[in-house]
Amino acid sequence: MAPFNGRKHGRTASRIAVAAIAAALVATTAGTAAADGVPSAKDAAGKAQQHVKPKAKDQQRSAPYASGFGGSAETFELMAVDSDGYLWNYPSNGQGGFGERWPNTYGWNSISEATQYDNDKDGRADGFYVKSLDGHLIYKNYDTGTRDLGAGWNTYNLVFTPGDLGGAPNDDLIARDKSGVLWLYTAKGDGSFTPPVKLGAGWGAMTKIAGRGDMNGDGKADIIAVDNSGTAWLYPGTGNWAAPFGNRVKLGGGWNTYNKLVGIGDLNNDGQADLIGRDTSGGLWFYAGTGTTNGAPFKDRVKVGTGWNGMRLMF
Repeated sequence: MAPFNGRKHGRTASRIAVAAIAAALVATTAGTAAADGVPSAKDAAGKAQQHVKPKAKDQQRSAPYASGFGGSAETFELMAVDSDGYLWNYPSNGQGGFGERWPNTYGWNSISEATQYDNDKDGRADGFYVKSLDGHLIYKNYDTGTRDLGAGWNTYNLVFTPGDLGGAPNDDLIARDKSGVLWLYTAKGDGSFTPPVKLGAGWGAMTKIAGRGDMNGDGKADIIAVDNSGTAWLYPGTGNWAAPFGNRVKLGGGWNTYNKLVGIGDLNNDGQADLIGRDTSGGLWFYAGTGTTNGAPFKDRVKVGTGWNGMRLMF
């Protein structure tokens, strides 16, 4: 499925208020946004719609799926930002691919990174963190609103949440600084964090770090990292904030064919966490999770789309 079908998805769903994000950013960001043709916060506020959670009868799944094999995983809609700054939502079709996309909002040219989270553990995203071009980290909660967590985040070239890494209820944040050091920010309920914990150096050798939830069947959130040679590694979660990852497991080579990896949970309704990869030609590939600890967390890949190189952000 090409990502440019141009029609709105029909089910009841959220409209994320980018105006709230823009209002939280400092004046320098507003200046950059104007230069990029992004509407002002005032203009965006007049058009943005508030998030409304789907009614239970309209949801395909209102809670994490629990399979007969003991697996359970959340399911997020894939969110993608095109080169013009439009945000699009792609709901899962339950078979590893995506249904008809729907337009969310405009004005994302001022955002450099974004990641979704699920703090109430109902299997649906509660909101997202975004990093602005001027280095502010913005916390968006669909129920409580938007909060600017401060500047200085441009010291990091990677910011995302794979889920709960420290054993607390909330999803934690991983950040990699420009010297290759990885840091863990343990999240509080209001979206803020405890002081960061240094996890180790040498992560600059990884071209991609991704993942969402438990990928090896032990109930703890894991990550996948791809090194400069194209070899992928599974870093199993421990649930311990002081040392959140165990010994890594080699998954194999050839992963440098992808310029983007995204984990958004279970996409084929089997209760296991899956992975999406976009190759250099714009093809989209689905890796179904197995939920096993034998070093093979995914089944053989399946192609689920083309034309995705037009998306600047995918999360």
